[in-house]
Amino acid sequence: MKRQRRSFGNDFKKQIVESIVSGSATQAELAREYNISPVLINNWKKDYKTGKFFENVDSQDMAKLKLRVSELERLLGKITLENEMLKKIRDLDTMKKKDNSSIVTSRDWDRLKGGAR
Repeated sequence: MKRQRRSFGNDFKKQIVESIVSGSATQAELAREYNISPVLINNWKKDYKTGKFFENVDSQDMAKLKLRVSELERLLGKITLENEMLKKIRDLDTMKKKDNSSIVTSRDWDRLKGGAR
C-alpha cells in the first residue's frame, strides 16, 4: 500500500520555524508532535532565513518590518552599552572593596589604632 505524500502550507511551515526560533519549542519536540522529519524542518528553517515565506508580503508591510528591525537593533545597541557600563562599575566597586579589606595583623593594629606616626 502506497503512503500518501503530505504537503504543508507556508503558514504552517512559518509557524513551526517561528516556534523553534522563539524558543517556545525545540525542533525535536515539534518533529515528534507533528510526525515530521527533523531534516525537513531544517530545510524550512533555511527557507525561512532566505525569506521564502515572506514572498507575498507587500512593500508597506516590509517597510514596517524593516523599521521595526532597525528600532530593535538600536535598542539592542543601547542595552549593550548600558551592560558594559554596569560591568565596569561593578569591577571598580570590586577593586575598591578589595583595597578596603586588607588583612590586619598585630603589627599593623597599633599603627591603625593610633594613626600614622
